[in-house]
Amino acid sequence: MDTGPNTVDDDAVAWFVRLRDEESSEADRAAFAAWLKASPAHERAWRELEAVWGALAAVVVPKPAAAPNVVTNNLALRRRRPPWRPLAVAAMLLLAVTAAWRLLPAGLLADHRTGIGERRVVALADGTRIELGPASAIDVDLSDARRAITLVAGEAFFTVARDGARPFVVSAGQGQVAVLGTAFDVKIGQSETVSVVVTESKVAVSAAGSRAVGVSAGQEVSYDRNGVSAVRPADLDAAQAWRQDQLVFHDAPLDTVLSELRRYRGGTIQLLGGELGKRRITAVFDARRPDAALETIAHNLDLRLLRATNYFAALVAW
Repeated sequence: MDTGPNTVDDDAVAWFVRLRDEESSEADRAAFAAWLKASPAHERAWRELEAVWGALAAVVVPKPAAAPNVVTNNLALRRRRPPWRPLAVAAMLLLAVTAAWRLLPAGLLADHRTGIGERRVVALADGTRIELGPASAIDVDLSDARRAITLVAGEAFFTVARDGARPFVVSAGQGQVAVLGTAFDVKIGQSETVSVVVTESKVAVSAAGSRAVGVSAGQEVSYDRNGVSAVRPADLDAAQAWRQDQLVFHDAPLDTVLSELRRYRGGTIQLLGGELGKRRITAVFDARRPDAALETIAHNLDLRLLRATNYFAALVAW
């Protein structure tokens, strides 16, 4: 469920919403004109959006449900949001159609998987316990010679039963983690970057044909197609917070935060506009209340939160 950078289509929808807002200004229209002329791709995306909008003109947009109340010590967060506007909602529906593939369950054909916001424990025959995070999936292959797990999507915490005769190997992305008996967390993040955090004993992490790197309790590494990072100290509480229904972010890019929230909220979440994804977030959110997290993010970063039904949401610059 990679967020990736905003596409030209995303930017076109963002302009669509902004220009049809009753609060749009001459400066907004001038900025749009400059954006439209900046690239033939911009004009093509805009014309396609206009064409699809025309096809949707007869669609009746249902009245959205009331936004959830957010309990907070910050009284300013209770201010009213701008009223819903049918054009903005319809634009969100249009964006939702173009991003519909993101709604497919992670690892649909995997041996074990979880849905959005769901956690579950998988107990293996050898005594190993695997706790799957939301929108996660694994394949399991146990034999007399080895124990092999493939993390197909999402995140999992492994408590591995010791068996000197059968190594335990977790494959994820471009690498693997080899152990005998230990406890560790593996997570597939943005751009197929995999992070490994060790809470007990030691593991060996390898990727992209590189030599295995030893990672001990209290340490972490990440890897991708270019190899394994340097070993660094891990924040064990933050790394395991999801197991207690908390999401902890320390100076994390907004792109990363939204990528994580997508695993806890049904539907899709979009970020529309410029370099917004690079803004930094330090926060602790209740994983059971992803909409409250979006409200808090929108307030603190001075963004507008738009929703179309309970499934589609977007953060847009004012």
